[in-house]
Amino acid sequence: MPYKPFGTRDQLEILSLGTELALTEIIGAAVGYWLDIKLGTLPWCLVGGVLIGFVLSLVRITSIAKGARKNGRS
Repeated sequence: MPYKPFGTRDQLEILSLGTELALTEIIGAAVGYWLDIKLGTLPWCLVGGVLIGFVLSLVRITSIAKGARKNGRS
């Protein structure tokens, strides 16, 4: 089955997903860095924050993919 070109709605969903994933990583890194400054443990909380942000991003991608499959958009 050939794929149809992306419509405007699809493009906006992809853009919002990319922005959401980038912000998750940035917020995780910022919180980790802030904790490192407060606790004096540089770079361990920063690394942990980035990893937590990455895991949360993967969970979000998985949930969106499951929703797309359920709606017949896979």
